Amino acid sequence: MILLFYAFAREIAPFKRRLRNRTQLALDGLHGFRAEIGGKEFAVVGHGIGHRRATEAARRAFDLIPGAQLAIGTGVVGALSSGLKPGDLVLADRVLTIHADGQMTEQVAVVGDAHIRAVGRSLASAGIAYSSGAILTSHQVLATGAEKRRAKESTGAIAVDMETGAIAAEAAARGLPFVAIRAVLDEVDDEIFGAEMADEDGNVRPLTATSYLIRNPATMLKLPRMMRNLSRAAASIADALTAIAHEDKVHPAAKRAPAPAERKRPR
Repeated sequence: MILLFYAFAREIAPFKRRLRNRTQLALDGLHGFRAEIGGKEFAVVGHGIGHRRATEAARRAFDLIPGAQLAIGTGVVGALSSGLKPGDLVLADRVLTIHADGQMTEQVAVVGDAHIRAVGRSLASAGIAYSSGAILTSHQVLATGAEKRRAKESTGAIAVDMETGAIAAEAAARGLPFVAIRAVLDEVDDEIFGAEMADEDGNVRPLTATSYLIRNPATMLKLPRMMRNLSRAAASIADALTAIAHEDKVHPAAKRAPAPAERKRPR
């Protein structure tokens, strides 16, 4: 069984629509569903936005859902490298976390080379391009291009989110293999706006959003692009997860290392 983690519903919606015979998890304190695809059983858990929420949900999921052989963290990331565009996929070869006190930890062993290679083969066999590199988990939003470029220079990470490190740490504590496959939402120089409009589950809070938009009317012009980017990212996530789920159905001759054109190295 594969335990799959995501932050908010829009990230996973296109993949969810491809699944049949879904059933609710029906576990106290957990939001998500079970499904089978490609002969693999998935337990899909939504954890909300932020390191704390991800830690709590992952800890509970690992305790209440026995038998997992692999944990996967998915969802959107912000680009830290100029070569990454909305919808591009990032397969983490390292997971770095900057904690609230400024200290940094690194989860390496739990992101096993064998699992990275297996996921890479699945993506390449399906003709899906991706980039490999470190994903940085931050306790706060990196809202400006300057902040994101400083993070790239200081850590070497190619993308940033707020949850991957939390899930990786919980998996590592249990000796469970972990893979992060995420899709880019914003480019390195894109300014992140309106984060306060959403709650910790990623849902827009109407009163807060109205107040924010009244105070920042120019934001209305940026919303369509952000939603298009989110749609591209969610579609890429769905394609990647579908390829991973059907890995065993790929003809053995097609299971090869990713070709240079399929595996990118962002600057």
